[in-house]
Amino acid sequence: MSEKILYVMGDGQRLVVKNFLHELEEREFVVRVVAPETESLGVLPGEPLHLLVCLSESMDFAVVRSVVEKAADSGWHLYLAGTINGISPEEDAFLKKVPGVHFQTFPLDIGIFMSEFELNDRARKRVLVVDDEPILLRSIQGWLRDDFEVSLVNSGETAIEFLCTHPIDLILLDYKMPTMSGADVLRQIRAVPKMKDTPVIFLTAYSDRSSVMDVMKLHPEGYILKSKSPDEIKKTVVDFFKNRIVMV
Repeated sequence: MSEKILYVMGDGQRLVVKNFLHELEEREFVVRVVAPETESLGVLPGEPLHLLVCLSESMDFAVVRSVVEKAADSGWHLYLAGTINGISPEEDAFLKKVPGVHFQTFPLDIGIFMSEFELNDRARKRVLVVDDEPILLRSIQGWLRDDFEVSLVNSGETAIEFLCTHPIDLILLDYKMPTMSGADVLRQIRAVPKMKDTPVIFLTAYSDRSSVMDVMKLHPEGYILKSKSPDEIKKTVVDFFKNRIVMV
């Protein structure tokens, strides 16, 4: 098993922060604290890593901007904890759009953190494709399998059964299926605590405004037109994991 390393930037002396870091160390994390200064970014590896930024009143927002820019360039996984009061509306809007996991209050939920860390740390994300068209299923599997662990099911009922026993990071779900529609599948997923937070992107053959509005009323993470090229479909999945924002 690879070493679980977490870099922490911010006031590591605050009791709520110290308690959280102690909890992580008890779970065999290696915690490395760095000063909340722009200069600290120069000592961090320029490669994918996990960085928890503990926001506080004393943190200069310019440091936050620098962290976000470096994270985008280096493929860092960001976890933002707490808030900075008194920032401008523009700065607040910027903060809300930062890809990563946003813990808005202390103490942090250790269970959620561990789950998100494991998802980010796993090299190959798990994608379930649900569609009643065998040719499309096999095609999407071929387009994604070099970068993702891809599972296939051909009905909504089978999808629900599969999800009860298999953890999945993203579902590509056909909107129009016989016996159980994609909309019905999504409603069932959202009703089950174990799987309710599983992200769903709809697959749809219809691009007219009315159809798209019907799809988005169900609040999926997005939709993919089946008419898109293989490269475009793959890019949508890649970008989802790269740009996902989780508010806790």
